[in-house]
This record gives sequence, C-alpha cells and structure tokens, in this order.
Amino acid sequence: MEELGLLFRLILAFLFLSTFVSKISDMGMHLSIVRAYQIIPYSWSKSFTYMDLVLQAAVAISLLIGLFTTLGLSLAVLLLGAYTLAISINLARGRKKISCGCGGMAGNHFLSWKLVLRNLVFISMAVYVGQWSGGWASVDHYLLSGNFGIANWVIAIFFSSVCISLLMAISGEISTFQHILRKRQG
Repeated sequence: MEELGLLFRLILAFLFLSTFVSKISDMGMHLSIVRAYQIIPYSWSKSFTYMDLVLQAAVAISLLIGLFTTLGLSLAVLLLGAYTLAISINLARGRKKISCGCGGMAGNHFLSWKLVLRNLVFISMAVYVGQWSGGWASVDHYLLSGNFGIANWVIAIFFSSVCISLLMAISGEISTFQHILRKRQG
C-alpha cells in the first residue's frame, strides 16, 4: 500500500509541476483564463494568479521530494477544491466555453462535469497519500524517524537530487521548445 501512496504522490507532484510550468510559460494566457472564470474581482486576479503559481510550485516540490508532505497534500487539496468549486460555479451558470486553464499533464479543456469528477479523483489520491505518507522515498520519513544512518541520508539526498534535476530538465526543455517556436514564428 505504501508503494501505491508513493505512486500517487509522484503523479500529483508531476501534475502540479507540469501545470505550473505550463502556466508560468504563458502568464498572460493564465491571467486571462483566471479572469474568464469571473469568480474573483478583476482587481484581485493578478495577485491571485501569482499566489496560485507559488502554491502550485510549493505543492510540486513538497510532493516530489517528500518534504513537508502533509502541508503539500493540504495545499493540493485546497487548490484542487478551489478549482473544482470554480468550475462547478461556472457550469451552474451555463458557462461551458471557458478553458479550464489546467495545462501541463492535465491538458486544457472546456469546462465540463468530467473535469469536476477528475479533480475529485485527484483529491481522493491526495487523501490516500496522506494515509501512507513517509516511506523510503520521502525526506520527511528520514527526518521524523530518528534514523539518521548515512545510507538513509544518501538515499534521501539522491532521490531529492533526481527530482530536482527532473524539474530543471523539464523547465529547460520547455524554454528551449518555446525558443524554437518563437524563431519559427518570427
């Protein structure tokens, strides 16, 4: 069961990481989608957009390396719950021709009840991970277990380094891809 928790934790981490990278690569589009939802006052939309990105990055990093996992999972549930509520409000208003603004692994789709269901599945995954947090691939586990053997630290540092390297590689690849696209368009 702990292995399934790790799998779900990494799926959620890469989900938030990919959406973060997607949104930050086109901030103007992300801001316009936030405004299209018409949930928060227009004057707050820019601040909300930045806060959303900071929280997504925090969730991605927390879940990738397993540091402050409970906080990361709580933020994930909070964000997913807010997104689900915003989608549901717009669907109840009959506004379906709005991009969900998800980006990344989740893709961009028009609003639908399927997105609400998908987000509820992601929330369920986060709750499940909370039941099985810790484990050999979690920095929290080594910090809280009191087992500070050199082998455990090496494993934790190695796993964290791999995750951070993946994050940097993904960001670099997206930047390179965008640069190539701009050259072709220009």
